[in-house]
Amino acid sequence: MNKQIRPLAKEDFSLYQTMETGLQEDYMLRLFPGLTSGENRLYGLFIDEQLVSTAGYTVFAHHYIMLGRLRSDKRFRGNNYGTEILQYAKDQALQLQDVSFVGANTEAHNHSAQKVLAKIGLPHVITLFAAQTTNLSSLVSSKAASWSKIENIGRKLEWLKRTYLNEDFPETIFPFEAYYPFPASEDLFKEETVRNWQFYENASQTRYLILWEEDKGDHYLHITYPWSDFMEQEGFWTTVASVYEGIQRDQPETILWIDLTREEAALLPADHPFELPSPWMLHGVHPDKPAERPDEPDVGETLDKAFESLEFLEQEIQDLEQELNETIQKTDTLKQTLDELDTDS
Repeated sequence: MNKQIRPLAKEDFSLYQTMETGLQEDYMLRLFPGLTSGENRLYGLFIDEQLVSTAGYTVFAHHYIMLGRLRSDKRFRGNNYGTEILQYAKDQALQLQDVSFVGANTEAHNHSAQKVLAKIGLPHVITLFAAQTTNLSSLVSSKAASWSKIENIGRKLEWLKRTYLNEDFPETIFPFEAYYPFPASEDLFKEETVRNWQFYENASQTRYLILWEEDKGDHYLHITYPWSDFMEQEGFWTTVASVYEGIQRDQPETILWIDLTREEAALLPADHPFELPSPWMLHGVHPDKPAERPDEPDVGETLDKAFESLEFLEQEIQDLEQELNETIQKTDTLKQTLDELDTDS
């Protein structure tokens, strides 16, 4: 057996098409050329010149690496090729200069992917719901005034330094793009980037929020707020709704997006308008920092693991019920066949 790992190029698309991944929908079939160039890298593991597994990474803000594009041919599973190719992609990423963070995202129900990430040394960091909606009417109060827009770049940077860049501030994860939250650092907040974000602060200048647009298949308006009291802040949703309505005039299909922890999602009212699909889990490490183990368990992380265990048990129960139903059906079929044989004799 001849095993080889090498970078993939757009010319390797036909090789990727031969893989039997078992996926009903695979975005890589649409985006393959772009995943092999620019800030993206894609690697393939070959057995006797047959592509059996892929993985790669994307560079964000010049210093953040997100691993992904893990695919395995189901005919070759069980050989740890997925773990091997993802470890290879991680090793290649770490050879880049000034890497601040190496991470990966996976849905909370994807336990197999989580095991692979644990094997290659990427611990769980945070779990977030990508809450989305197109209608804020149930949250907006007609009596609440909108917050003031901040135009001064110095004021914007000052707010970031007081919150995300303040080592004593509890919020440390910043949602840089759709599906890509990162540990906050100055690398994420370059002046040219911050200028394109809309900042708003309340009348007492004790709270602020950030809004920015992004195209990623759909058009999104992102809401970023570094506290958990969004339901208590008068004018918060009025501000968001006002900006959203203006964007909808030109882009009527725009979707609102806000990343929420489980605890924050629980603060939404019963009639909230957000869709809360399966949450995403961020895993990752800072290459230049040793892994930290807190003396006391983090309550949020403990709750996340408890919810994940429940989801896993629910799936296990569903699988067992399906197997039981199939067994009952086979038994009934066999009994019917035996009865027919008895009748024939």
